[in-house]
Amino acid sequence: MKIAITGNIGSGKTEVIKFLLGLKYKCISSDKIIADLYKDSSTRKIILHKLNIPDDNFKKKIIERLLDTNFDRELKKTIYPYLYAKKKTIAPKHQALIPTFYEIPLLFEEKLSKDFDLTIFIKADTSKRKKRVLARGVKDEYFDLMNKKQLNQYQKELLADHTITNNSSVLNLRLNIIKLLSKI
Repeated sequence: MKIAITGNIGSGKTEVIKFLLGLKYKCISSDKIIADLYKDSSTRKIILHKLNIPDDNFKKKIIERLLDTNFDRELKKTIYPYLYAKKKTIAPKHQALIPTFYEIPLLFEEKLSKDFDLTIFIKADTSKRKKRVLARGVKDEYFDLMNKKQLNQYQKELLADHTITNNSSVLNLRLNIIKLLSKI
């Protein structure tokens, strides 16, 4: 069973994945795979060359260009093949009854929900999400940019099979995950 976990920036997707991993579920994180792609110097070099971006300060330069729809399209065209290839190599085979959780921030934006048996949306108030992201050392502008690139939460909630609201403590989030796991 393939279960997608999605939510807007700062909603708590990573916290959900960490908890599920602690419960010994198989989890695949798109964000982690992409971060690992950039950590690998040879892969990063290929990606940056295709995007015509120098290696020094590359993250900042990518963020600066994300509002450009042509660049955004080219970035996805460059990174997604690596992302999908990596997911295929780490996805469990022949385990249809055992749930595997996939963290996919742009699940609905990229029209990927049809590839999953179930979708879970992690929802949180915008002010709480922003506070969480800023606590990671990220700037206001980055949060605003990424928030604009995602569907609003109300649309995602309508599209998802299940919603977990994450406006409280980590303990409350974990309790809500356990409740949901007992239903699926």
